[in-house]
Amino acid sequence: MYIINNVLLMSDDSTSQSSEDDSADEELQIFLDHSLQNTKQAEIANIAMITVGNESFAKMHGLRNTEKLKLTYNKGFFEKIIPNYTDNQFFSHFRMDKETFMTLEQLLRPQINENKTTPFRKKILLTIWILASPESFRSACDRFGLSKSSGWKHFKDVLSAIKKLMPCFIKWPSYHELIESEQVFLKRCNGFRGVIGAIDGCHVLIKQPPGNANDYYNRKDFHSIVLQGTCDHSGKFIDCLIGRPGRAHDAAIFRSSRIYEKLTNAENPLLPRTLHLLGDSAYPLLINVLTPFRDSGNLAPQQIKYNVKHASIRSVIERAYGLLKGKWRRLKCLDVNSISMANNIVAAACVLHNFLIIYKQIDVLTDPLGNDSDNNETVENNTDYDEYENEEPRRKRDFIMSQL
Repeated sequence: MYIINNVLLMSDDSTSQSSEDDSADEELQIFLDHSLQNTKQAEIANIAMITVGNESFAKMHGLRNTEKLKLTYNKGFFEKIIPNYTDNQFFSHFRMDKETFMTLEQLLRPQINENKTTPFRKKILLTIWILASPESFRSACDRFGLSKSSGWKHFKDVLSAIKKLMPCFIKWPSYHELIESEQVFLKRCNGFRGVIGAIDGCHVLIKQPPGNANDYYNRKDFHSIVLQGTCDHSGKFIDCLIGRPGRAHDAAIFRSSRIYEKLTNAENPLLPRTLHLLGDSAYPLLINVLTPFRDSGNLAPQQIKYNVKHASIRSVIERAYGLLKGKWRRLKCLDVNSISMANNIVAAACVLHNFLIIYKQIDVLTDPLGNDSDNNETVENNTDYDEYENEEPRRKRDFIMSQL
């Protein structure tokens, strides 16, 4: 007697013979094979039902009439909820009012191919939402009723379109604009002449990149790329260098940049000798880049006063970085594997930063995000390069100090 899967199999010992025993063994083996085959078929069917849209799987195992599961996405957020946002709600989520968003939409429309399945406006709103919040990419795509693959494609397309606007929104000021910046800085600092902007570096946290990850591991013990930004009196970026490895020194990044080449071009200098940028002690002292005095504990009162005013004016770039990371919180951690993609995200955020300033959506001096130091991982170095520079920049700095 055998009991298999609640099925009773009987055998008569009194009449059993060797042939009958063989027959019973064969029947038992057939039953076991049949039971195992049914179990495997059930498992395959379950897997096939879970695997969405995998027709090749069903054909491979001979499964027929298997109804495929269809993924359902959120269809109400873009279509119903966003149109009902108040002005304050829309501004809070998308960093700009509805009228300004319409302007951005018109600027981007020629740069992006139309798609019948995904509205043009949805692509832009999705991209801004991802840039403005640390929400996972999967959740953001589901919120907008898109698959992760479709959402990623639209995100890259819109980023590329925004990046193409860089020459329009991040550009060196005209001479008239430089003089305007100088006058604004002069009023703020009460006597520090010739300032047209500030320059500094900022770390942007990234995942450990494949390949040469050591170059991107900075002194603060995380992987990063560096954004070297130069801003004017309004906190608007007038020059950006994006993507240098986090281990690189501020001075090395500066000397490899185009702005350094133009500032030191004797035949066609970027600035007249009376105007200058302000940089911290990591930067070299140049005729158009003024740095603070090295504080070894024996500074004269005039030098201390100069350093205090210098730091006060230069704080505009710190506030600009704080506002950049506060508005576009994706920059707090770029969870992407590609350095190129990380650079594109930073570039798009810088363009949108300037766009919001130009259309008066933010004020770097009054917005509380601009004063949040936690939003900014600046490149801080203690190296002072004054001893390697010529005398003319020193004389210029001494003269400005004497006028304070």
